[in-house]
Amino acid sequence: MRSLDLDQLRAFVAVAEAGSISAGAGRVFRSQSAVSEQLQKLEAAAGAALLSRSRQGVDLTPAGRRLIGHARQMLALGELALHEVRNEVRRTDARLAISDYFRNDEIAGLLGHLGRRCPQLRLQVSIGQSATLAQGHAEGQYDLAVILHAGAARTRVPGLPLRREALHWVAAPGLDLREEAELPLVLLPPGCGLHGLAVQRLQRHRSAHRIAHLASGVAGLQAALRAGLGVGCLNASAIGPGLAIARSPRLPPLPDCGFGLLTPPEEAPAALHEAALIVRTFFA
Repeated sequence: MRSLDLDQLRAFVAVAEAGSISAGAGRVFRSQSAVSEQLQKLEAAAGAALLSRSRQGVDLTPAGRRLIGHARQMLALGELALHEVRNEVRRTDARLAISDYFRNDEIAGLLGHLGRRCPQLRLQVSIGQSATLAQGHAEGQYDLAVILHAGAARTRVPGLPLRREALHWVAAPGLDLREEAELPLVLLPPGCGLHGLAVQRLQRHRSAHRIAHLASGVAGLQAALRAGLGVGCLNASAIGPGLAIARSPRLPPLPDCGFGLLTPPEEAPAALHEAALIVRTFFA
């Protein structure tokens, strides 16, 4: 049964991250010729070229891009196994941010999935608005962030795509809007992407509207909708008990939305890159 050699994978990752064989050799404390030999053996085992070489350095080939995530994961698991055998597991702090439009019961499932697959992680979880989380990730406050982005199917979701969902106008079942001269809206504050989208669509549709309630989070928004305070905009998985899709000629069609994963920087610990892969498998 064939398998990949961890030392060869370590050399491959080092060279790919350093951008050249000479710089990668320094990272693994081997000579340039020794690393070149390891790369040749790895490519022979893989049956494909993994790096394209030029005077400017090296770049990953399509096969190399497919392998590098697996390589990082295998190295991280190998290191974890060794430390567990020695009873000296190294913990890695992971700051994970999740959009509050992500369903609560799925958050528990995602965290359990991460805990089982990456026991070396020490998670710090934050829930909030996607725009705030994306800004925090860009500023280095979070290592990974699951965010929601609204737009048509052709619109690219920032980060690695996880899944797409329909957006709907939502209200309490039986809410009668016919006597309302202006549609009462229940939304999150203006910084929320779905707030801007809902208002923009109504303006284009020339549907008179007013803000009836601004909630601080999605749970509060859902409660206000169940109380019959108005109509709101939610992704399909966030339409919980006591809510129904609202239908009216005054409500324009809505586009889809997508969840995306903002990943750690390349220089982050291997365990964080492994965590990003594990998050993606949760959505597969």
